[in-house]
Amino acid sequence: MNRSTNRPPVASRPTGTNAPQAVPRPPAAPAPAAAAPATTAPSAPALRASALSALTTTVALLVLVTLGRASGVLLLIAPLAATAMIVCGSPALPPAQPRGVLLGQGVSAMAGLTAGALLGRSLWVAALAAGLSAGLMGLLRAVHAPAAATAVLVVVQHPAPVRFLPPLVLGSVLIVLVGAAASRLGAIGRYPARWW
Repeated sequence: MNRSTNRPPVASRPTGTNAPQAVPRPPAAPAPAAAAPATTAPSAPALRASALSALTTTVALLVLVTLGRASGVLLLIAPLAATAMIVCGSPALPPAQPRGVLLGQGVSAMAGLTAGALLGRSLWVAALAAGLSAGLMGLLRAVHAPAAATAVLVVVQHPAPVRFLPPLVLGSVLIVLVGAAASRLGAIGRYPARWW
């Protein structure tokens, strides 16, 4: 007697070439590598590039001295010397661009004049003015480190705004123009990367 059962049929094992292949496992994740050691010093620039940067910075500052002597107005101040070095030595950096130079110097001078007028002349106020100028430059996307020194200078020396602001703006414009001319002559890298 043939009994039929309700059991499902048993699958037979495949044989031959139709047998399922072993599924390859994904490779294990590599162990995290140790952090690369930081370099101790940047590579030295070429002698020619350094010499041209120094020459261009000197020319920019001599232009300020010459025009200052001719007009009887002091154009060469310490923060503008630092500005000239940034423009002529690192022309591609954001702080060297005309927006940073012009807006940064102008805003910082105004911060120094305002802080000095409201709070008086002291090193505490000078520090406050420099910090305020750094914040304003950040908001305006015009960060220019030498301009913070301009804020300090204005508080400490307390110049008359009418006698200080026009020469500061003129000196800043002249440095930008010398940088642009030097770039066209091939003395420094491309400058400006953007005008504003």
